[in-house]
Amino acid sequence: MEPPSSRTRLVVAESNLRGFRGLTVDAFGCLLRGGPGQLPNALRKIVGERKGNRNVRSPEDLWRDTFRKYIRANPFLSFREVHRKTIQDFFRAFGIANDVDGCIDAVFDEYRSSSAYPEVSAVLRDLEQEVPVAVVSNMDTTALLGALQRNGLTFTFIITSDEEQRYKPDPSLFQRAVRYLGLPAANVLHVGSSYAAFTILSKCATSSGILGRDRSSLGARSMARGYHAASRICRASWAPRSGRGLRRTD
Repeated sequence: MEPPSSRTRLVVAESNLRGFRGLTVDAFGCLLRGGPGQLPNALRKIVGERKGNRNVRSPEDLWRDTFRKYIRANPFLSFREVHRKTIQDFFRAFGIANDVDGCIDAVFDEYRSSSAYPEVSAVLRDLEQEVPVAVVSNMDTTALLGALQRNGLTFTFIITSDEEQRYKPDPSLFQRAVRYLGLPAANVLHVGSSYAAFTILSKCATSSGILGRDRSSLGARSMARGYHAASRICRASWAPRSGRGLRRTD
């Protein structure tokens, strides 16, 4: 008898579940290179062409801190509006007069053109034979779908900040992912690209995660190890008395 695919819905009593039966993953920094955590190349080029403008802060630090400020704004700002305000502040700090909307379009094009990490497709294809996978991302939905499609990556469940009207690390995105997977949170493993996500996993009762960081030229190796580790941990957790915990892969 053929085992059911990950897309088949089975009703199993919670008390009979063992180990990790579902997977949530970050998108950028985990599946895909780049993302809003890094200074976009379009802005890097503009700053580089104006070497006479000096600022006490590096462009990278200014971008990161300003972006985080607007991601955390209350009320919620759309992903495009977060970029608008961040770029306006960025230009103001460097004394730059430029087309903000044109820069936003260029940055979003960068997101859509992002490349996947090596081995991601093969490892996820193998994992999805046995466990359902949900992508959880702060990214604009259209830009994320474009990047995934460009790299031949498809997922049944994709949860974005646009849909939830919240940004990570708000636990509601993970809670929605757990509902979509149809599993108790304790039976879901998270693969993430920073510690921020893991600080809120306990609020979702999600017990474990794997951290893989793209910090250098070794980042691709780190992420590949992270996905192979996810595969091993999921399968090992199905055996009795398996251990759980946060694991780093780099």
